[in-house]
Amino acid sequence: MSYNNVMLDDFVNYLRHSPQYREQIVHYRFLPAQEPRYRDISLSSPVARALTGMGIQRLYSHQAESIEALRRGENIAVVTPTASGKTLVYNIPILEAILARPETRALYIFPLKALARDQQEGIKNLADLIEIDPPLEAEIYDGDTPSHHRIRIRRKNPRILITNPDMLHLGILPYHDRWARFFRHLRYIVIDELHVYRGIFGSHVAHVIRRLRRICELYGSSPLFIICSATIANPGELSEKITGLKFRVIDQNGAPQSARHIIFWNPIASPYTETTALLRECVERDLKTLVFTKARKITELIHIWSLESDPQLAGKISPYRAGYLPEERREIEQQLFEEELMGVVSTSALELGIDVGGLDVCILAGYPGTITSTWQRAGRVGRGKRDALLIMVALDDPLDQYFMNNPEDFFSRGFEPVIVDTNNSPILSNHLLCAAAENPLRGEDEKYYGDKMQPVLLQLKSRNKVFQDIHRERWLSAFPHPQRFINIRSIGENYTIVDSVTGEIIGETDLPRVYRECHPGAIYLHKGKQHQVISLEWETRTVMVKEVTVNYYTEPRSWEQIEILNVNREKSYQDVWVRQGEVRVTEQVTGYVKRDIHSQILLSEHPVQIPPHIFETIAIWWEMPSEIGEKIKHQDLDFLGGLHATEHAAIAVFPLFAMCDRWDIGGLSTPFHPQTGNPTIFIYDGYPGGVGLAERAYEIISELWQATLKMVSTCECDSGCPSCIQSPKCGSGNRPLDKNAAWEILHYLIEKFVGKLSA
Repeated sequence: MSYNNVMLDDFVNYLRHSPQYREQIVHYRFLPAQEPRYRDISLSSPVARALTGMGIQRLYSHQAESIEALRRGENIAVVTPTASGKTLVYNIPILEAILARPETRALYIFPLKALARDQQEGIKNLADLIEIDPPLEAEIYDGDTPSHHRIRIRRKNPRILITNPDMLHLGILPYHDRWARFFRHLRYIVIDELHVYRGIFGSHVAHVIRRLRRICELYGSSPLFIICSATIANPGELSEKITGLKFRVIDQNGAPQSARHIIFWNPIASPYTETTALLRECVERDLKTLVFTKARKITELIHIWSLESDPQLAGKISPYRAGYLPEERREIEQQLFEEELMGVVSTSALELGIDVGGLDVCILAGYPGTITSTWQRAGRVGRGKRDALLIMVALDDPLDQYFMNNPEDFFSRGFEPVIVDTNNSPILSNHLLCAAAENPLRGEDEKYYGDKMQPVLLQLKSRNKVFQDIHRERWLSAFPHPQRFINIRSIGENYTIVDSVTGEIIGETDLPRVYRECHPGAIYLHKGKQHQVISLEWETRTVMVKEVTVNYYTEPRSWEQIEILNVNREKSYQDVWVRQGEVRVTEQVTGYVKRDIHSQILLSEHPVQIPPHIFETIAIWWEMPSEIGEKIKHQDLDFLGGLHATEHAAIAVFPLFAMCDRWDIGGLSTPFHPQTGNPTIFIYDGYPGGVGLAERAYEIISELWQATLKMVSTCECDSGCPSCIQSPKCGSGNRPLDKNAAWEILHYLIEKFVGKLSA
């Protein structure tokens, strides 16, 4: 047993048998190591020799199966855990193809720049062991590539081009004529970390890939797609939605897995305080540790509290999150890899497969929201022969407490599906405009875009954004480079956060986050420092801040209203109706509260005047007869509080059924909606045009109600708490709420509606 494994075993035994932690550890499980499964396959002699030089004698079964499928001309989706050798799945066949036909080109697409740099190093190490003439070039072409290097790369026409969806959208497809030779010989396209492409980002990327396929067709190529992903419920369906093509799914992992200790930790004090203490203990025992949080603010706070509790941790731990400048992130990654850092507190930004060396412990400050993300984060530690420890520290959150009370359900529950909507109208409109600018659209392009293409083009024409040629056969863009105005990671515009004293850009944010986190008076955290928002300048999309030192953080207060625009689907039983359709949402931030940074006690409330956020999206809503309200009132319960509590609880439970989190979803409940004329609860996609979540909720509505009732019923509180019906994103400060009334409403819905569905 290695020294690291001995230290880890000692630490696990200490935690499990220490009297001070007996109440916190509610479940322990040991998952033994798994032996590898191999499969023989014939490889070209240069590649076989190179693998031998890397110490690889045989390929895992999933690697061999993938290579054989590619040789048959199939698009493949490889869905195996972290550190299972997916890189060789595409590097081996691509290098073999280049050896056989030197003109072969390949395009690698990664969602993060750091992943691209990891892959470039891996390709170089393998290619150095193969005699390729001329020598293999694998070049990175992204937003961090200097302009003079970009010119050199375009002229060089590298055999492997590594990029991300953003640069493909902004810097390659609009200038495809500069890449003509590359596209003419493009034979393979690699899309890694498929599970990341969900929601708005996934919908954008699906259209970027369709534009890519159009350009390939223009130059006479039809490349094979190699897609890799963490384990999800619908890899074939998602691969097809992202690309518009059929795939062979390879999901039987042959790689070995190290042993894992799993601890479910339900804190008796603040979960963040106990997470901070666990991080400190791990570092003191020389256990290299990753702490994952669910919010940027918490990432910064745990770092601050760790240094306050032990100043000697300075230089040994660091925060890491999106919003940092690229050079800041790379420095932290390198320090962790070289073991200059023993601990990093991160948001999901470090969830993906960036190589940060050997790690021992993963601490989750809160359930990540999906089974997929939990195992993906756990897979960041314990690589090679190192055993791993995963500690999931529960928050006062419904899903966290659900799994603390039902740990077996966590281990038996399947992975969630990833939801992508390629029919989001604002996104489709933007990318049709881009496609028309890159290569005029024709009727046959409906094979990429479906029957919505013509109606959307007519809308664009009415807004003078596209026009038809004289023969009315082609659609052309009225603008030379519309891609510059479209951010594929959001629907709205990005906002720059600027230090008002130094003029330094310290970060960025987007819609709708800017309304909630960057209103005047809000406290914005960056690298452990507090900044107060001085002004929000809408025209220039700039947030001006100044550095401060205060003992509080801020939460917004807001109200919402919903207008029903169209009903797409509906179903009913007796007096209960469930409908899904298009709505217009108005969100108005009216003020904010200050809470003590340590105790979370409310300190004060303050008004704010900013414009409302108005957008159209997709929603599901259910309507009940007013009689249920009268029945609940006769029991001396608060009907409005029951509706509000049901809305909160259903939103909290929904991520059990789709890969999302509660921040992707909005809700509204009312005892009387002017358009339905009845008590109504809405759940809507929190993005303009929708991303497919409401459609998913409509399909599993009975399961959603039953899971919501189970969560509310099993929570041990008397009148409602953050573990069941309270929401951290509630604009009204969780007022009013009535747990008992919610129980009555859910029972009524299930009795009336589920009875029919199961009949």
